Amino acid sequence: MISRADLDFLPKVNWRFWGPVLFVLFAFPSVWLYLRHRELEARRAELLREHASLTGALAPRYNTSRDRIEAAILRSVGPYEGDLRDPNFTWEALSREPVLYARTRLGEIHDRTDLAASVRHRYADQLLACLGLEFVWAREVFDKGAFLRPAYVDSVRGADTPERINALRADLRVRMERDREFITRGLERPYLVLAVDEGRLSIEGPTRVYVYDLSDGRPLVRTRGEGNDLVLVPFRIAGLPAPAPGAPRGRSPNVSQHDCSIANSVRHAIGVPVTGLLHGPDPETREPDDASTASDGSVSHD
Repeated sequence: MISRADLDFLPKVNWRFWGPVLFVLFAFPSVWLYLRHRELEARRAELLREHASLTGALAPRYNTSRDRIEAAILRSVGPYEGDLRDPNFTWEALSREPVLYARTRLGEIHDRTDLAASVRHRYADQLLACLGLEFVWAREVFDKGAFLRPAYVDSVRGADTPERINALRADLRVRMERDREFITRGLERPYLVLAVDEGRLSIEGPTRVYVYDLSDGRPLVRTRGEGNDLVLVPFRIAGLPAPAPGAPRGRSPNVSQHDCSIANSVRHAIGVPVTGLLHGPDPETREPDDASTASDGSVSHD
């Protein structure tokens, strides 16, 4: 065969020059990726140490309480176990300070993975207002305490860029500064009040109400109401426009009627007087008299 050196028309390759150039071109990306990986590992390890240092006192307490709350909710969406009241539990104990409150629906929770999403739903709700209890939303404690859960640590380990690590570090510092006090106060709540709607909507079926002792997860109250034993009788203020004659009035309870009725079930279960008008007359069967329909609210005299 003819040697390449004898073929004068072929370009000559200066390997002494191009060899090092090609080596640098191929080696540089590998070195850059290696150094970036080293930087990522170093930042990840630093963030994990910082997370452990900042949350070391709060995280175990939060996770214990959170697991206890989730276990109570999972137990509550099973078959109803009948009414219950701890004989030593009183209304005064329940109303002494704010409670932790959550509301969920029976068909939304099948296992623990469904629980947080259901608790975060913002349903129309008047139950605690009808009971007259101060409360802290459990969904807010769930959301603000997410950085204390093992899943957050897993997200740090799974971060694949230094930029993502930096974002997680900034988020951790903001959460510790902004949310730590709220989380701590939420964990101090002595009782969990849980409402479980059995229907697709709260007004379409019974609602269960549970009260749990958060110190040990023990149920103190368990009751169930249909939500249809309270009638709100409408009235009209003199001088304000009256409803159009013959305007239809729905017979289904609204949220306030349903939840105030359920609140009365809770009061009855605990042994305190109920509020509102029970078995009041159906407003549809009451015929307005001349005095109630007068535009100025006054009674005419002959």
